[in-house]
Order: sequence, then structure tokens, then C-alpha cells
Amino acid sequence: MAKFFFTCIILFTVFFTYTVDAQEYGLLRKPSNIILLEKIQGPLGDPIPTGTYSIGTGGYFPTIDSAFNKLSIDGIAGNVTLELIDELYVAPTTISGFFLNGPIPGAGSNSRVTIKPAENKNVTIQGSGRNVLSFMNTSFLTFNGVGLTGLTTFTIHAFKNNQYGWNDCLAFLNNSDHNVVQNISFICDDVNGIGMGPGFYTPQGFIETADSNLVQNIFIKKAGMAIVVSAFNAPVRAKGNIIRDIYIG
Repeated sequence: MAKFFFTCIILFTVFFTYTVDAQEYGLLRKPSNIILLEKIQGPLGDPIPTGTYSIGTGGYFPTIDSAFNKLSIDGIAGNVTLELIDELYVAPTTISGFFLNGPIPGAGSNSRVTIKPAENKNVTIQGSGRNVLSFMNTSFLTFNGVGLTGLTTFTIHAFKNNQYGWNDCLAFLNNSDHNVVQNISFICDDVNGIGMGPGFYTPQGFIETADSNLVQNIFIKKAGMAIVVSAFNAPVRAKGNIIRDIYIG
């Protein structure tokens, strides 16, 4: 019988009315299959050159989906910043919500993708699918909300939807490494279940882990499980992930 390792950091909020140990958590999350369409092998067009590009009404990319599709297929040719210029983005009501199927061609330690709100914008991405945002095999991505308060902020809000076993704000899946999540507020209405703010885990049917990711200076207003780092379905442990300066409501 194959031996599976489970490494999990679970921060419970005051809204969580019961506790589960790692084994129970793994069994609850075990049905987390992600059914993927075959990734289009590109590039079909030119990679995104180094620079800053807007996402939203009248922007370079009209939608988050259009930006993610370009990143997935054509990739980048240097450091790329994607600025969110609308104040509200609503994710599809699906398992994966806004979904980026990585890896991003051209991404590396010297060519990262940064997603942030435009200056003087209080941006919210919300959804009522299982995940609001999902990143499969996606590395070298930075989510930077700029500040937890002030004129430029970033909030990710997952509504409770009983169609799914849980509702998550932000999920990095399988082989997603060297990502940064910082200066963001998370609201997960699944406070009595296993919904999370940010998480890094291996879905059933995949075997690699999310390693060397950094989560810092975030505010989790409410959630069932505040942060999850898990390798339950993988044959090796997740390693090198850092979580620090977390504020939990």
C-alpha cells in the first residue's frame, strides 16, 4: 500500500465550532478531484512582454479569464504586472472559479507575474463556486494587495454555497511553487465547515506538492480553516512554505 504524507497548518478562527485532526481533515478534503480540460500546448501567440497591463472594463485584458488564458498558453517574456482596475470581479460559479492552468511559460525567479489592485482602488474578487481563484501547477506568481487599509486594498470573498463541500478563497494546487500572497484581506463565509482563506494543497489524482511559498501580512476576517498547507494526496511532504504576520478575525 502506498504511503501518503500529510503536512497541514490549520489556523481556526473563533467561528469554528469543532476541531478535526489531520486525518479527519484529509478524509473531508479527499474528494477534491479537479477535472481539467487538456491544456492547449502553445504558444499560439507572442508572450506578454515585460510591463504593466490592466484587467477590467476598458483594460488591456477585459476579464480575469482572458488574462489567465493568455498566461497559461503564451506565457511571459519578463516581469509582468497585472493591475485590477475595477472594484468588483465576480468569479464563475464552478469548482475552480477564476482558473489558471499552469505552468506559465517563461515564468521564473527573474520573470514573475504580479497581480495587484490599481492605485486608489479598493478591489474585491468574490465568488460562490467551490473556489474563487484556483492555480494549478502555477509558480512565480505574486498576489500583492498593497495594503490592508487605505485607498488601495484587495479583498477575496468566498460566499457559502451548499452545492459544494466547502468554499475557498484562494487555492494553489499541486506543483505550485515560489508564490507570494501578501497584504490581502480574506472573507470566507463557510465558517462552520472547512472553507479557507489561502491554501496550498494536492488534489486527489495528483502527486506533487506546493513548495517554497510565502504568505505574509494578511487579514482573515472569517473562515472555517484560516490557512491550509497540505500534502495529503502526495507521496512526499510539502516543504519550504513560510506563513507569518497573519491577523485572524
